[in-house]
Amino acid sequence: MPGKGQLYFGGDIYTVDEACPTAEAIAVRDERILAVGSESQCQSALGKHYESINLYGCALLPGFIDTHLHPILMIYFDMNLDLRGVKSIKDLQDRIRNTAEESSPDTWVVGLQFDDQELHAPRLPTRRDLDAACLDHPVIVVKHDGHMVIANTKAIEAAGISASTKDPEAGIIDREQNGYPSGPFRESAAQILLDAMPLPDMQSFIAGAALTFKKLVSHGITSAGVVLQTDEEGPAGAQGAFDLPLMQMLLEYVPINLYGILFAHDVEQIAAARETALHQQEIGIGHRIGGLKIIADGTFGSCTAYMSHTYTDQPDKQGFLMYTQDEIYQRMVAAHNAGFQIAIHAIGDAGNRTCIDLYDRLLNEYPRVNHRHRLEHASLLDASMIADIARLGLVVSAQPLFIHSEKSWLHKRLGADRARWTYPFRTLLDAGIKVAGASDSPIESIDVLHAIQCCVTREGFEPQQGITTAEAIRMFTLDAAYAQFEESVKGSISVGKRADMVVLSENPTRVSPEKIRGIHIKRTISGGKVLYQD
Repeated sequence: MPGKGQLYFGGDIYTVDEACPTAEAIAVRDERILAVGSESQCQSALGKHYESINLYGCALLPGFIDTHLHPILMIYFDMNLDLRGVKSIKDLQDRIRNTAEESSPDTWVVGLQFDDQELHAPRLPTRRDLDAACLDHPVIVVKHDGHMVIANTKAIEAAGISASTKDPEAGIIDREQNGYPSGPFRESAAQILLDAMPLPDMQSFIAGAALTFKKLVSHGITSAGVVLQTDEEGPAGAQGAFDLPLMQMLLEYVPINLYGILFAHDVEQIAAARETALHQQEIGIGHRIGGLKIIADGTFGSCTAYMSHTYTDQPDKQGFLMYTQDEIYQRMVAAHNAGFQIAIHAIGDAGNRTCIDLYDRLLNEYPRVNHRHRLEHASLLDASMIADIARLGLVVSAQPLFIHSEKSWLHKRLGADRARWTYPFRTLLDAGIKVAGASDSPIESIDVLHAIQCCVTREGFEPQQGITTAEAIRMFTLDAAYAQFEESVKGSISVGKRADMVVLSENPTRVSPEKIRGIHIKRTISGGKVLYQD
C-alpha cells in the first residue's frame, strides 16, 4: 500500500533537470519523486491524502553530493584539537599546553588542521617548539593537507624513532644535524607516528560519529563518496585497517547514502567489501562500494606533489610518485578488469601527466565503455592533459575549497605560468569533462555553499577559471551523481528519482556570488525523510 505523500509548493524550485529547469511544485511518495510541474498536476498525482509543505519562498534544490571525503578521519578530527586560525608558534604552543593540562596522563595530544602558511611568520614548527609547550604527553600536529605530521620528542620516542631510523619508502623524516628527527614527518613517514597512537575507546567514537554525520546533513549533504582503507595503506596508516569494520558498526548512525572508494593492495579486498552491508547491488537503494583508490603523489603544501619542474619557492624540491609507474599500473589493470571504478589522487603536473598516460595505456590495452575512471583533485594541468582527459572520458573529482586554503601562497609556490592552470574548472567544463564536487573532508570544510561560491568567485585566484553558479551547483548534484554511476536515481529533481533534496533560504542562482556562502540550510531531506531542519 502506498505511503502518505508530500506536496512541496510555494517556493523557488530549482531542479538541475534540463527538461524542466524550474517547477511550481513537486510530489513525493515512498522515497521517490512522483511528479514535477504545476501545483495542480502534483496534487492530482498524489490523490486525496498527502501532506502539504509550503516552502514560504525558500528554494528547493537536489540534495548535495560530496564525492570524496574520509568519514573515519572526520570523526577522529572532530574529537581532537582544532588548530585552524593559529597565527603564531606561541599561539600553537598555548593551544597545545591548554589541551595537555586538561588531558589525563599518557594521553596523546593531537592537533589537527594546522596551516603553517597562515602564520604571521610562516614556518614549520619543530619538536623543540612542541616540547616547549608540552613535555609530559606525546604531541603530534597534523598539517592541514593531511600529508605531514609534526611530533614532539615524547611522541618520537613513543614511536620508537631515533637518529638511526631510515626514511621509509615514499616518505621523508626532516632531521637535525646529528640525524635525529627535527619534528616534521612527510608522506609515508607520518604513518610511523600515526601507527603508534592508541585508538579511541569505542563509546567515544560512536558518540563522535553521530555528531559528525549530523554535521554532514546540516550542510545539505544527502550522499557522500567515502574513502576507506582495507589495511595499513592510506592516510591513517595501520589504524586505517579498522575503517571497514568500523564503518559497518556505525551504519545505524549514518542517515545518508555512501559510495565507497577503497584503498586496497588486492581487488579481492574490494570484492569482499561488496559482500557486506556497505554494498547493495541495486543502484539507488542504499550504500554501494564503487572501486579502488590510489594515491599517486603528495600535495602542494608539503611540496610532495610530483612536478615536472621544481617548486618556485623551494627549488630543491620537485615532489615524487608514491609508487613506481609499474606498481600503479598493475593495480589499475586488476581493478579495471574486475569491473571496478578507479580513482587516483594526482595533484602535481607530472603526477597528473603520469596518471593520464597510464589511463591511456589501460584503455588501449583493455577497452571498456562507461568506465568513469577518475582523477581525484587533478590540481595542476595543461591544455594537452585536459584534451586527453576529455578524450579518455575520465571524470575529475575536484575540491573547490582548496582554492580558499591555498590562494595566498600558490603563486609563490608554483609561479605565474603554472598558477594559471591550477584548479582550471572553466577549461575543464569547456572541454566537456564531468567535474564532480567534493571536500576531501576533514582536509577542507563540508560547507557546500562556500564551495559553490568559491567555484564562481575563485576568491580572486585566477578568476578566468571561474564558472557560473548553475555549473557549480551541478558539480555537487547531477555531475557528482554521474561520478558515482547514480545520475539515473539522484542528482536532480526529476520524476522517479530519490527524493533527496535541500531547502535553502535563497536560490544561489538568484543572489550575487559573494552572498552564496551566507545562504542558510533550512531543511535536508533524504528519500523523502527530513534529516535536518533549522
